[in-house]
Amino acid sequence: MRPLESFDELAVGQEFEFGSIRMDLEDILDFARRWDPQPFHIDAAAAAAGPFGGIIASGLHTQAAVFSHIIRTGWVAKVSMGGADQLVRWPAPVRPGDEIAVSARIEELTPSRSKPDRGIAKVRYTGRRLADGAVVIDILGTHILRR
Repeated sequence: MRPLESFDELAVGQEFEFGSIRMDLEDILDFARRWDPQPFHIDAAAAAAGPFGGIIASGLHTQAAVFSHIIRTGWVAKVSMGGADQLVRWPAPVRPGDEIAVSARIEELTPSRSKPDRGIAKVRYTGRRLADGAVVIDILGTHILRR
C-alpha cells in the first residue's frame, strides 16, 4: 500500500485494498471482557443459547480492528488531520477464526473553502468475511486530509 501524499490525488470512486485481518477467539474474549462484556461475547454457554448460537466479536472490536489495520498500513499517515465522524453498520456477525478482507472506496471529496491546505473525504470502508463474502462491517467515515 502506497501512502497518500495529498488529498488531491484522490478521486471519487477510487478503491483501495488493505489485505485481511483474522479475528481470533482470545482477542474477541479479551476485548469483550474489557469493553463490551455482553454474554454472547464472553460466555460460551450463554452465547450458544443466545441469538447468534455462539460467541461473536463485539461490533466495537470489529470496528477497532478494521480501522487499526487500515491505519497501520500507513495509507493516511502523511495526510491525516483527524476525522469528523463515522457511520457504522454491522450487517453480519463476526465469529472466532473469521478472516475479514478490508477495502475502501472514495465516496465524496470536498476541498475546504475556508482552509485551502485541506479537504474533506468521505470514505466507505467495507469488511467482508473471506469464507462467504458476507459484509460484516460497513463504515462511512469523514476524514480531514492535508492537500
